[in-house]
Amino acid sequence: MSRNTNRIDVSCTDERINSILSRDEGARYTVPHTFCYNQNEDQFVFLDEPISIPSLPVHHTMNNPLPPEGYTKMIANLGADLLKLVPYLVAGTKWYFDPVDIHTPTFYRIIRVGDTDYLYLLLVDLTCRPLDSEITEEGTNNRTHAYKTNRLYFECDYFPIQTIDQNKSTITLRQSIPVTWKGEAGQGYMIHGIWMDADINKFFSKLILPSLKRNYPYYPVNCKLHCVSMNAFGLESPFLLHEIRKLIEPALDSILGDLQSTTFSELLPLFSHLKKNIPESLGQKWDNLSVRVILNSRDQKEYIVEF
Repeated sequence: MSRNTNRIDVSCTDERINSILSRDEGARYTVPHTFCYNQNEDQFVFLDEPISIPSLPVHHTMNNPLPPEGYTKMIANLGADLLKLVPYLVAGTKWYFDPVDIHTPTFYRIIRVGDTDYLYLLLVDLTCRPLDSEITEEGTNNRTHAYKTNRLYFECDYFPIQTIDQNKSTITLRQSIPVTWKGEAGQGYMIHGIWMDADINKFFSKLILPSLKRNYPYYPVNCKLHCVSMNAFGLESPFLLHEIRKLIEPALDSILGDLQSTTFSELLPLFSHLKKNIPESLGQKWDNLSVRVILNSRDQKEYIVEF
């Protein structure tokens, strides 16, 4: 779901929706520390009761900055449901319309730590997964299925902010990771691109996590949108990201240089050197981290993450 951009336009919003999301702002501090990944590494939580997702238009022209007819009403209803079911994700946020993907509504909040503003960005995936859902209205070529599900698929992350314009309508992220492209592999029709994002996620996260902790597929410190970012689930603020960036960003050129020529390993001399200088206090949040592998009712592998 992640979108590759450093400038985020939040100008197209709706105050009725934002008013709904602000009703129980204090609830966001009651954050559970259990969530899941499916076998495709998609992050989700189980809901206490099913949520209903209406039928949506299949297509929307990206050049059209305005939501489709009835879309804001749907988001208002969705926001009220999310506030009831997962207040720790949405309470106190604001919604903005992104014409790039109308099936992934976006919510955000700006938090200041020290001298830096951070963006909390929540992407809710409304894609119908038929095996996980009860379809209540069949889709067509122009409309998606309407369905019920007790699984909420989402991404939520903290990003450092470079600037916010005077009207607070455009947020520019601090992109400290310029390129993650390594090259190509294979021959003929089997050529595929190679990026080092996965190795960067492992490098960053293993630096912070207590030694010998099993964490796959959960990487708390990661590289998204070319930023040093952090999975925000279970974290009340970006304070840890603020402290971690001070240690990682000065060494980025060396880290990217090493990963450009090799895959990540905890035996890398640079990793060992940096690990020695990471205060153990930064990783205490994950002292009790555990990842359990289970098989769901369809014998597909899933992961339960607790910390």
